[in-house]
Amino acid sequence: MLKASGLTFVIVDTRTVRIVAMPAQRLRPTKAIPKPKPRAKPNPPADRAPEPLAEPKEIVVTASKQGQPLSRYPGTARVEQIGAPGLNAERGTAALVGRLPELSSTNLGPGRNKLFIRGISDSSFSGPTQSTVGLYLGDMRLTYNAPDPDLRFYDVERIEIIEGPQGTLYGAGVLGGIVRIMPNRPDLENFEARASLGSTHTYRGARGYDAEGMINVPLWKDRVALRIVGYEQVEGGYIDNPQLGQRNTNRTTIDGARISLEIDPGDDWRLSAMGVIQNLDTGDGQYAQRGLPKLSHNAAISQPHDNDFRGLNVVIGKSWRDFELTSSFSIINHILDERFDPARVAGPGTAFDRMSRYKMLVHETRLSSRPGAWISWVGGIGYTDSRDRTEQFLGALPDPPRISSVQSEKSEIALFGEATVPVSQRLSITGGSRIVRAQVSGEILGNEAEPTRRQWRVLPTAALSWRPHGRLQAFARVQTGFRSGGIAIDPAGSTNRFQSDQIYTVEGGVRFGDAAPLSGTPISGSAAIFHTGWSDIQADLLDAIGLPTTLNIGHGHIDGVQAAINWRPDQELSFEGAAFVNQSRLDSPSAELMGLDNIPLPNIPRYGGRLSARWARKLSDDLTFQTDAIMRYRSGSNVGTLPPLLLEQGEYVETDLAALLRSENWQLTLDITNVFNARKNSFAFGNPFTASLGDQITPLRPRSLRVGISFGF
Repeated sequence: MLKASGLTFVIVDTRTVRIVAMPAQRLRPTKAIPKPKPRAKPNPPADRAPEPLAEPKEIVVTASKQGQPLSRYPGTARVEQIGAPGLNAERGTAALVGRLPELSSTNLGPGRNKLFIRGISDSSFSGPTQSTVGLYLGDMRLTYNAPDPDLRFYDVERIEIIEGPQGTLYGAGVLGGIVRIMPNRPDLENFEARASLGSTHTYRGARGYDAEGMINVPLWKDRVALRIVGYEQVEGGYIDNPQLGQRNTNRTTIDGARISLEIDPGDDWRLSAMGVIQNLDTGDGQYAQRGLPKLSHNAAISQPHDNDFRGLNVVIGKSWRDFELTSSFSIINHILDERFDPARVAGPGTAFDRMSRYKMLVHETRLSSRPGAWISWVGGIGYTDSRDRTEQFLGALPDPPRISSVQSEKSEIALFGEATVPVSQRLSITGGSRIVRAQVSGEILGNEAEPTRRQWRVLPTAALSWRPHGRLQAFARVQTGFRSGGIAIDPAGSTNRFQSDQIYTVEGGVRFGDAAPLSGTPISGSAAIFHTGWSDIQADLLDAIGLPTTLNIGHGHIDGVQAAINWRPDQELSFEGAAFVNQSRLDSPSAELMGLDNIPLPNIPRYGGRLSARWARKLSDDLTFQTDAIMRYRSGSNVGTLPPLLLEQGEYVETDLAALLRSENWQLTLDITNVFNARKNSFAFGNPFTASLGDQITPLRPRSLRVGISFGF
């Protein structure tokens, strides 16, 4: 029926078909549009970018737990595809931070960083406080209060980012937003295999390489399939240690695997299981010192870091005509070891070691409407139990004595629900709440166990969405969140109890154009303005000699504006831009910090942006050439909120270039990062025992060139 109409269709579910505009380059009013032939190879080579002639698809935000279309979601969300300009699988989280200006990170090194969204930043160090960003791999929660494990993005379908507190749907600790990595699910019908190889050359640094492979095997066609991904990567070092006579000391090795099993028993049941493992080892810190030759620091010992991650997730699902059931169970085991040089405070021949062990059990069962339902809703029950133990050692090598041991357990059980109800064809209302019972207990070596603390919280959310016409949406939303308190060690070595903190965000925004790529609209984008109030802020800090501690530092606020735009003037050329302005203040400091009013919150640039351009041309029916250019800017920020860590960092521009030649079964790539070899200070911290001297800088990785090949069948 749609032949020669300028329209095509998208199948939403078994009962819903959406009619959408045909891409402008495919309009042929005088001819019927032939039905496309099925592809012989269902899966493209690794890191493949979207085809210039891809069919329009409705973008769905699954992180909303209701499968809402992005064009109707009443809040700020992003859905990013691997292969978008600058977003390469082998770079992991660093690539995502580079693509989204509103997403920021510390820069201690791979596997050591904290992520922040929208300026909601407590501190630049990892400790007993919960991460402000909820990091997920599918339905598996990856972290609670540990650093980002920095999983590689191999065989990932897309990454969803929802901004603002997500206490209603995700519970305690998710103050800044959600980053949800969605891996490709096993294909029940087709055998697939793929491999990629890359070699990286860093200016005045060591060489690196990366290798990845994937195989998908239908064990029982249409019923059972297994998908296995494995990878190994070496990032060559570029920091020297003249004191030890060592070069390129910060070499990082990463190896990992992901195994997914999909079972379709029939009658709309689904069973899936996924196991994840990754080992990350870095030989030394990646900071440098002023006054020394460029890209070098002096330390009496090497300062290595290990981050080993293990995770298992099982999901059982069942679909009915109008709703579906999802039950997810995850177990996480996360191990971190790091060493620093404490010679300045403990004398030569000494070391400071920190060993952290994290174990987490997460369960959630939810019932939700099917996509396309008139009322979109979700409700369920969730349970989280997180246990961690951190031991610190300080003294003479080779076996420094233990100076502290802290173990804690935080658990949360909750009932939650959220629904979006259309008041009219153009206006809809969203409301929901989470009722939480949280429990915290802990113990410090040599002290009596802390009494268990229990509390109840209600975390509501409300939103309005107005669509004056199909390609324009305006929305307003109020969101809330909180983090449970805990215990830490104060500078005197005794128990320090820090209290819960809580947050709210009010935001308003617009979204225009079609979010789907190549949808026929040449210009699309979004903009939002927000205000955040944050009380009793928990922060992981350093004491006078460099040992970690945790305090409630007071009340603060964050105000910001952000915008993104996409422009496709023709079939072959596209431009993207994004920018933000952020103002944060500690406006009511705690008693210990009196006199520090109006200090900005740490590690958040005051403004920043990204520009990118892509040109792609089909050279033949089976060959495409593509080139990308990306430029990023970040303004200055501070490492911390307290002296002596009120140190400036940032104020840099970084430029990347990329080119690829792609066919149906293979792809050649050339990537150049930091084209102009900028050496600005991205993070003014490296060793806590000498950070107060103010001479530490973390330079951007020098200009690096990667040549890669991938192939599949």
